[in-house]
Amino acid sequence: MTEVTNGTSISFSFLVDSNNDTVLSASYSGYTFTGTEAKTEFDAIMGIFGLNEYFSSELGVYTDPTYFTNQGTSTQMFGTVSFPVTTYAANSTPESITYCGVSATLTAFQLEVGTPPGTSLPFIVLLHIAGTSQGQSLDITFQLVSITVRS
Repeated sequence: MTEVTNGTSISFSFLVDSNNDTVLSASYSGYTFTGTEAKTEFDAIMGIFGLNEYFSSELGVYTDPTYFTNQGTSTQMFGTVSFPVTTYAANSTPESITYCGVSATLTAFQLEVGTPPGTSLPFIVLLHIAGTSQGQSLDITFQLVSITVRS
């Protein structure tokens, strides 16, 4: 994974054993972590991509037909791995949303979700969201570029 903030890039990589949900190592900025530190780094950095595993009801917020339209499913490549991905977009922009007492106005929104082969975890492979919420402006993009699924 590469994070780009104000033109500065930081690359991250993780080695995960999906057979027993173990994060073996996490590396970024010249540092390598193992054990519980690797798991902590993985959860902090990659949590958005596996959001549905821990917060299954939260993904429903971003797919609620009151605010968002399912634009269909297509197969996409992530490195050498391909799998079906469903795309959601705001019904219109700006889109005003009220959910669980939180109000937001979205000026841009795109969500893409898919389940890599050999797994049961729906991954957020793209999330672009811009607008205001509770008086704070935001414009963020998370994008999965490559994934390796090992058996």
